[in-house]
Parts: sequence; C-alpha cells; structure tokens
Amino acid sequence: MISFLKGTRSRTSPTRIFFASDVHGSERCFRKWVNAAGVYDARVLILGGDLTGKALVPLVEEGGTWRGELHGRPVMAHSEADLKELQSRIRLLGFYDVIVSPDEAAALRDDAHRQKVFDGVIKGSVEGWLDLVKERLAGRDVEVYMMLGNDDNPFLADLLRQAPGIHYAEDGPFELPGGFEMIGVGPSTPTPWHTQREVSEEELALRIRGQVAKLAHPENAVFDVHNPPYGTHLDEAPVLDADLTPIVDANGPKVHSVGSHAVRTALEEVQPLLGLHGHIHESPGSERIGRTLCLNPGSDYGQGVLRGVILDLEPGRGVRSWQVVQG
Repeated sequence: MISFLKGTRSRTSPTRIFFASDVHGSERCFRKWVNAAGVYDARVLILGGDLTGKALVPLVEEGGTWRGELHGRPVMAHSEADLKELQSRIRLLGFYDVIVSPDEAAALRDDAHRQKVFDGVIKGSVEGWLDLVKERLAGRDVEVYMMLGNDDNPFLADLLRQAPGIHYAEDGPFELPGGFEMIGVGPSTPTPWHTQREVSEEELALRIRGQVAKLAHPENAVFDVHNPPYGTHLDEAPVLDADLTPIVDANGPKVHSVGSHAVRTALEEVQPLLGLHGHIHESPGSERIGRTLCLNPGSDYGQGVLRGVILDLEPGRGVRSWQVVQG
C-alpha cells in the first residue's frame, strides 16, 4: 500500500497523527475524520474500528409517501425534500436507510434476506466512504490506516485491503513516518451484544503476541488495539441488567471495567510507546501503564460529534504532545 503522495515534510520532523474510532456508520463523523488531515495538518489518519452502523431502516414507498420506523416510532416523508431530510437523520444516527416497495418490505421479515440486504447496503456505504477518502486526500501527503472493530462484518476487511491508498491496520506491522512501527488488532472480548468479531481473552492475547513478534523495536511502537486495557479510565461502562438496561442506584449509574486483561498484560510486558483504543464510548480518557501512554477518545457518533486525538511523535523523543479534540 502507498500513501496518497510522496510529500515534502522532513523525515526528522514530528509526525502528526489524528486518531478516532467508533464512528458506527455516521457519515458526518467519517467526513470529519477525513477532513481532519487538513484541519490539523495530520500526516497520518487512523480509524480504529467499528466503522459501520447497527441497524437497517426500511422506508416503504407507496403513493408518493415513504413510511418507516425509527427508535420504535413511525416516521414519514411526503416529498423528495422530506425524504432527503429523513435519510440524513437516519444516517446521522449511524443507521442505514433503504427504500423498498411494500412487497420488498414484506420480504425483509425473513432474517436471512434482511441480512443479505443489510450487508449490501453496508458494502455500498463503505465503498462510498473509500471513494471520499480518495477524492479528499488526492495530492496530499497523508497515510491512511483503517481496520474493523468487533461490530463490523468480517467481509469488509478485504474491501478495505483493496482500496487504493488505504492500509488495513491489522495487516501490520507498518512503519509510520518518523520510523515508528504500528500494529493493529480489531476484535474485542465478548460483549452482551454478541457482535461479529468477538474472541476470547486467550485468542486476543495470541493475536497481539503474533503482531508483536513481527516488531523490530517494540518499545518504539504504536498499538492500535480496539479493545482498551482492563482496569483503567478507558474501559468503564454501565452495569447492565438482564434486559441490557443500565442499572442506576442512589449514586447514579453503576459502572464497571469491561476492558481486556489480555490487552493490559501485553502493554505491561511490551511497554510500547503508545496505545490507541476505542470500543467503550462512555470512557474517554488517558492512562499510563508503565511508560506506555494509552488513549481512548470515546465516541459520540449519534450526535454527529467526532471525538479524536491529535498526537505529535518525535524521533528519539516519542510522544511530544497530545490533545483530545471534538467537533
């Protein structure tokens, strides 16, 4: 894979990275991530997993009206302008709209058919995003790294691998500008939602070790690992009851650590330069595990807000500066 252009920056100047994660199908957030290359003068863009949305919203077309359901409530559009506005609302939430006839809507009641349609809509959306990357970053000295998270369909990995100018981060290690190595690991440990790319702690440990074994200088590496380390400020999520509803007591919502022991152990043993994480939307923050700086920008994709981290890495010095941003 190649970057979009061989640039004019010095190889010894700081390497500016913009990292974000968990956009979950939000077109607005993805566009902001791509535009961050210009806004923050980033030489490296990293999107750390969970690219795609969680639900399909059929809009049934009949007699010049489109009807659907969003969050359990009926929605309707009576004109093309209304339809565009409704579709924008749906995409902002990280869902996918699909316009269907009444007969097609009835066919979607079959789970296998619905999944096939859903996969096709997701594929089309991701292809559109990859076209946007190519268009917006043409002629810029920017390296782009993307990978799947636990919530993404595995078939999308090959789509990312085949896209011009995109590095699929799980195929590392890669050498970033400035000589910093990077590995990527996208699956998570089991969640209450039984998502598509969940693995055991043992399997996650094996995947991380397999990537680490390829590093020439682990102490100078960036770990782009979707699952945050256990027992940190980066992995605190609500405690859920049997119906997956957050438990609230007199002190407010109860929270607990849901990160990965395997990730924490790897960071403690290897002590890389940097850990970039996502997965737990409610727990943005930073933490040191030994010498390793670990960051999770969190996610607010449902509001169209992109949370990210700007980092400057300097050869011989490591992390010169970092800042959490949102917008």
